[in-house]
Amino acid sequence: MTPITVSSKYQIVIPREARQKLGITSGTRLQAIPEATGLRLVKEPSIDELRGLLKGMPVQDSKIRSKQDRSLP
Repeated sequence: MTPITVSSKYQIVIPREARQKLGITSGTRLQAIPEATGLRLVKEPSIDELRGLLKGMPVQDSKIRSKQDRSLP
């Protein structure tokens, strides 16, 4: 585990090994989640990583949805 220091502007530097392992590059967005024992940083998935995530999920019958909506590509 590599220690991280908070700067006077409350900024941190994520160690190179962690950035490479998680694929964090300049512009990558992270979510900071406070926990009882500290802070968890979670990488937000990109649009490309989310593409196809819902593919194949069954569409449940609903009074709101029309048959035309169910046939979208």
